[in-house]
Amino acid sequence: MPILYPPTGTFPSDPGALERSALETLYLHLRHNYRGLMVSRGQYRGQAQRSQEAMHQLEQKLRLIAEREASVRKEAYEMLEIVTNVVGELEDAGDDLVNEFGLYQKGKSTYQGGRFIGRLVGAVIRFIRRWTGTKQQLAAIVEKQQAVQLSLEGTDGTDR
Repeated sequence: MPILYPPTGTFPSDPGALERSALETLYLHLRHNYRGLMVSRGQYRGQAQRSQEAMHQLEQKLRLIAEREASVRKEAYEMLEIVTNVVGELEDAGDDLVNEFGLYQKGKSTYQGGRFIGRLVGAVIRFIRRWTGTKQQLAAIVEKQQAVQLSLEGTDGTDR
């Protein structure tokens, strides 16, 4: 419960008319109130300083979390980009195979399959090359995923 200090009107504005004992009583009362105010001020300053230190520590923790999350997010976007490229490559390779096989099927019925077989074999070769390239990109994704997992497991979770 806060201490209530007397208003300034309680003390006379002209102390010259006061007797010595009344003057001493008022002086001791003022001194007591001033001492209480100084103690209160010190407590307030200490509390303000502790709050400021706590805010500084919280700010540092938030910055560390933000930096860690930003790096994880960056790696996730990089993995997403690789996956998107892999899917696009496989989709293109599959479309090539389907188109060339369709042309081969049409050419086979007209006994013109030789040229279409060559194009179909070319599409298969392109598919194999793309498939090999995408497997290498998949290995890069797995490595990044393991690195992200290790970085997340490396934290003890107290600042999360």
